[in-house]
Amino acid sequence: MRAAWNGVEFTLVDTGGLIPTLREAIPEAIREQVDIAVRESAAVLFVVELGTGVTDLDQIIAKRLRQAFASKTILVVNKAESAKAAYEIPAYMQLGLGKPYAVSALHGKGVGDLLEAALDTARESAASGSGTAVDAEGLRVAIVGRPNAGKSSLVNKLLKQNRMIVDSVPGTTRDAVDSPLEIDGRKIVLIDTAGLRKKARVKKNDLEYYSNMRALDSIDRCDVCVLVVDVSVGIGVQDMRILRKIFESRKGVALAWNKWDILPKDHKTFDNLVADVRHEYQELRNVPMISLSALTGQRVSSLMDVVFGVKERMTASVGGADFENKIFDWVRAHPHPVTPGKEVRFLGAKQITAAFPLFRFFVTHHDLVSVSYERFLANKIYDTYDFAGCPVVLEFRPIARAGGQKADGVTGGD
Repeated sequence: MRAAWNGVEFTLVDTGGLIPTLREAIPEAIREQVDIAVRESAAVLFVVELGTGVTDLDQIIAKRLRQAFASKTILVVNKAESAKAAYEIPAYMQLGLGKPYAVSALHGKGVGDLLEAALDTARESAASGSGTAVDAEGLRVAIVGRPNAGKSSLVNKLLKQNRMIVDSVPGTTRDAVDSPLEIDGRKIVLIDTAGLRKKARVKKNDLEYYSNMRALDSIDRCDVCVLVVDVSVGIGVQDMRILRKIFESRKGVALAWNKWDILPKDHKTFDNLVADVRHEYQELRNVPMISLSALTGQRVSSLMDVVFGVKERMTASVGGADFENKIFDWVRAHPHPVTPGKEVRFLGAKQITAAFPLFRFFVTHHDLVSVSYERFLANKIYDTYDFAGCPVVLEFRPIARAGGQKADGVTGGD
């Protein structure tokens, strides 16, 4: 979570509750995630509860923090809003982590002093080289898909460590987590997200509602999305909703068929699968696809090659004169449908510099261009130029005459 205090921006990581004495799958995975978060953080806030006294669990966690991270750990005693709190706080000194900071998360008491102390500790850690500052530079890749499609397993395989919690229970990942990665000298920031569920199944006061909101936000702030689909389940309605959201956000996309290792197959299986889904879902017609297994690592290393290919195509430029000539050829061969009393004529076209393939057409009665004809032109562009995985966007504008008068009889600027 991005936050700021007194003009200083930082990333706040809220980990799962640390339960060192349990060995169930989720607590064990949480321990691994917490260990990574602690190692890479510039400051660690160890939160205990006032009123319970120092528990055995507090002692166990404090011992682990003292052994390796004492210099960057701050002890925080929460729920310290009562008048008697001042008399109980000294008891927490026995944890051996220095002066406890008394706060009330409910009322905001002491939070300002705690933030100042945390930023001071972070600066000292950075100066001494302890703690790892996250480098946010690089191609931002959001790993998205339905719950339990294998998104976190894929991120873990790419990172070669269990940074994301993986469990058989759908929806284990709750937050979008940014993880820096470098492959063959190329910098990448992976954004692992909660699985996007159908809105009707998510209540507004449910934790999953906010997980969905964070997942949608991760699409908005990435460069390219990897839509992960469980090949044993296949494409579903929700996958197509996610794909539409990606294109509406003007982001690139590649589709990863995960769990390929468990699918009975022969040398034609992948080609047949791709052909079938592209025939059934026209929106997938120009989306590059790859089969892989996050479990075994099969073709995972090739995924980023596909992703970088999409990124390069996002800003590819087509020849100006050549493009316009092709437009006129297409329009002559397949004119716009007749509109009563008003003729839709194409007078020019060009590509506009943007973060995605954007094309502007100068048209008489531009507001009458039909959706089907717009789709026809977009498909011709996809078929002619290499924009696989990119959202091809068309704009239709009236052409200006001398004196600022538009060809449609509308005055004003472009």
